[in-house]
Amino acid sequence: MKKNAYGNIEDIVMNVKLVTSKGTLTKTSEWPRVSNGPDLNHIVMGHEGNLGVVTEAVLRVRPIPDIKEYSSIVFHDFEIGIKFMDEVARSRNWPASIRVVDNTQFKASQALREKSTSMTKDFLDALKMFYLLKIKGFDINKFVGCTVVFEGSRQEVDN
Repeated sequence: MKKNAYGNIEDIVMNVKLVTSKGTLTKTSEWPRVSNGPDLNHIVMGHEGNLGVVTEAVLRVRPIPDIKEYSSIVFHDFEIGIKFMDEVARSRNWPASIRVVDNTQFKASQALREKSTSMTKDFLDALKMFYLLKIKGFDINKFVGCTVVFEGSRQEVDN
């Protein structure tokens, strides 16, 4: 979910030990790039147990970020959400995680969320929905949501 900040799984896994019916396979180097043929990690990624069982893994770890900020944005429709994602990609100032959910996913997440026990929160949520639908003119059957997570130092998050 946070590949923008931490990379894909193949960037995080430095080495694996794979036990197969024919024996054990492991890399002899924990360096990420080796120019001596196929990389065992890339062969193992996504095999879902068909080639063997991973019994050990060496992972690249990073310090826990100082700051984590979560936000959400709504767009009138999915196309505008996709244009926004394109602009973010071009900016090269990427959040740790960003995801646009279509209208169906958005409605499902709203239906499945826990019911509030706070009358104040319920009132504010109703006020937000009133603002979106009646004041800003969003169509309840078209608008989409975007979740964003920023992580890092205060300066990185502020940027």
